[in-house]
Order: sequence, then structure tokens, then C-alpha cells
Amino acid sequence: MDEDGVCRRCGERLVCIDIDPSETEDFAKSLAALASQREVKADFLGFQEWLERNGPFDAVIDAANVGLYNQKNFSLFQLNSVVNGMRQMSRSNKLPLIVLHSRRVKSGPADAPNNKKLIESWRRAGTLYATPPGSNDDWYWLYAAVSCRSLVVTNDEMRDHLFQLLGTSFFPRWKEKHQVRLTFSRRGPAFHMPPPYSRVIQESEGGSWHIPTLTGDDIEAPRQWICATRNTIRASSRPPLRLSQVGW
Repeated sequence: MDEDGVCRRCGERLVCIDIDPSETEDFAKSLAALASQREVKADFLGFQEWLERNGPFDAVIDAANVGLYNQKNFSLFQLNSVVNGMRQMSRSNKLPLIVLHSRRVKSGPADAPNNKKLIESWRRAGTLYATPPGSNDDWYWLYAAVSCRSLVVTNDEMRDHLFQLLGTSFFPRWKEKHQVRLTFSRRGPAFHMPPPYSRVIQESEGGSWHIPTLTGDDIEAPRQWICATRNTIRASSRPPLRLSQVGW
């Protein structure tokens, strides 16, 4: 498949299957209930109230993941480059929500004068939320992205215990349509947006079947697809399917 969902083998285009808004709302409620059980309830309720006052946001950034990506130490410079990049892509030109653990805004690189000014500018803009000591910031950025129906910028594959607790078929579909992944070069960050098609078995109008495999699911090793097509159908017979494996 190319990046637009057009099969390189048969030329058919995959379609995007929309998510029911009511499913998103129900998932946000169940996520909040689960987070309130796992986190200090008052802390998470405080975050929900803050989000009501300052949101919604077009994008949410998993700031710890972004600032540590390919870095030995947390980089506010790298984080800021992603913040600015997402703002430029925003239709409203609004800063994304930056979710970051409180210890990263009070010590280490945050003590540098320029970084102090940067953090304070985010605070004044109402776009930085520092999660409290002892919290798991994954609950916060995930809830914000789901409830705001926004993009979430992270290279976290969301496969650990926390995400397994969600136990729903909805989450993988939501992740597919909302996760923005990153790579970096000397020119700055490159944003890998969600695909404009759904990664599910699909039959095209031309009769081809496209089946996603379990091989590859990241930027370096994109998902592979199987394309099953028929030769020109004759009135007297129904030709067998021809299978081909194609890249993402």
C-alpha cells in the first residue's frame, strides 16, 4: 500500500471506516472511571476540571516520550520543536496540550534559564499540564486525547499493562486513527500522521480483497498486506484468486 491506501498491486484504494461518536464518548467515560481507580481520585478529577476550562485541544503530546526519544537526557528543545510543528499544522493555530510529569518541570533541564521561560510561557498559555507526584502520566494524555477527540503525538506503542487494562476492541481502532508518530533528523521532526484508510480486511469495488498481516506495524517496518485478486471473470467460469503480498 502507498501512504494514501492505494494498492501497488491492483491499483484499488482502501476506504476509511468511521468511528461512531457514541463509542468514543463511552470509551472516554470508561477510561476516566478506570483512571480514577488507578490514580489518586482527587488528582484525576482535578485534571478533568482543568481540561474542561482549558480545552479542547487539536492535539495532545506525550511530552516525556517525545522529549526522551533518541536522547540520553530529557530534551525540552526537542519537545518544543514538536510543539511548534503541531501548532503549525493545527487549523486553529492553537498550541497542543503538553502533558508532562511535575518532576520534569521543576528540576534537571527545566532549571536552565531559557527552559524556565519556555515552561512559563506554556503555563500562561494554558497548554501545559504537570501531572502530580506519584502519578502515571499515560492516563492523563490518553484521556485528554480521547475526550477532546484529538490527535495524540507519541511513539509509545501502547502495549504495556496499562493499555491492556482497557480490554476493548475499540482502543486499537481509536489508536489507528489518532496516533501521530515521530522521527527526527537535522531538519527537525517529521510527523507520521494516521493513515487515511482503515487497517482491516476490505473488499474493493473491483472485487479485490486486501488483508492486513501481523508483519510490521511501525515507521521502520510498515505493515504488510495481502492482495487477493481475480483474473478477468468469464461467463463460463469463476477464476481462482491470485494472492500477492504488498508493503504498506
